[in-house]
Amino acid sequence: MEVIRQTGNVPFKKTAVALGNFDGLHTAHMTIMRSCREYAHSHGLAAGVLLFSEHTLKVIANAEVKILTPERQKLKLLEESGMDFVYIRDFDKEFMLLEPEEFAKRLVSVLNASAVCVGYDYRFGHKAKGDTVLLKQLGEKYGFDVIVISEIDFEGKAVKSTFIRQLIREGNVEHAAVLLGRPFMLEGAVAKGLRNGTKMGIPTANLDYDSNMILPLNGVYAGYTYVEGRKYKSVINVGNNPTFNADKITVESHILGFDGDIYGKMIKVEFIKRLRGDIKFDGVEALVKQIRADIERAGKDLI
Repeated sequence: MEVIRQTGNVPFKKTAVALGNFDGLHTAHMTIMRSCREYAHSHGLAAGVLLFSEHTLKVIANAEVKILTPERQKLKLLEESGMDFVYIRDFDKEFMLLEPEEFAKRLVSVLNASAVCVGYDYRFGHKAKGDTVLLKQLGEKYGFDVIVISEIDFEGKAVKSTFIRQLIREGNVEHAAVLLGRPFMLEGAVAKGLRNGTKMGIPTANLDYDSNMILPLNGVYAGYTYVEGRKYKSVINVGNNPTFNADKITVESHILGFDGDIYGKMIKVEFIKRLRGDIKFDGVEALVKQIRADIERAGKDLI
């Protein structure tokens, strides 16, 4: 899969391009990708996707939008899905001010688009003036087909990134995983923490996560940690360690059956099931007893 930054050229004469924010690359987004790929390959086109380096609302509304899926994971998912290229550009003020028709022109001149694939609620152009109706009109004018994907529902509710963020904030990582099409994950280097786990005989890997990522509700989760390509059952704590009166919210994984030194190494943590909320215990002994119960439960719950 070719990855092209905004200074590069699309090395394909004719393309079909998926358009959208694609923050979560959730099941509805991947339906758009699949439709784009199928259309492209049946018409002799290269299948690609336009990604923005930041969420558009950060520029449009100066809003803080917590990320569901980091760029590195997006690229991996898109490559696995069979896309031929990804075009990544900044959503800057110059791009934000493009009128819908100028945006359509750039689809053809920059991305060589012969077709675009979008969701039913896709908006584009300055002040989101463009919708799918206008996009089809501009497609007729500038020579590209427009494929619109209908709403994807799960249990009567539209699959959207905002809903998935809500689920994760509530700690409902199981439901979020269904809508994402995979478990919610965080990745980062292992950083040195307060070493409270080590002192209790239950060492943890303290994840130096991206502060732009959304975090699950404080609590204890059963999940998996990936270390150097290997997958381990884990008990993951998200919170500020109330028993020790800590301030910073940390993400710490106790990796079952692992005792290696991984400081500074990149790991990935997947959240499978919430076991309990954050509890302030009367003392360390009660905390250790509960953690060991969490470990036993996680070992049984995880495959």
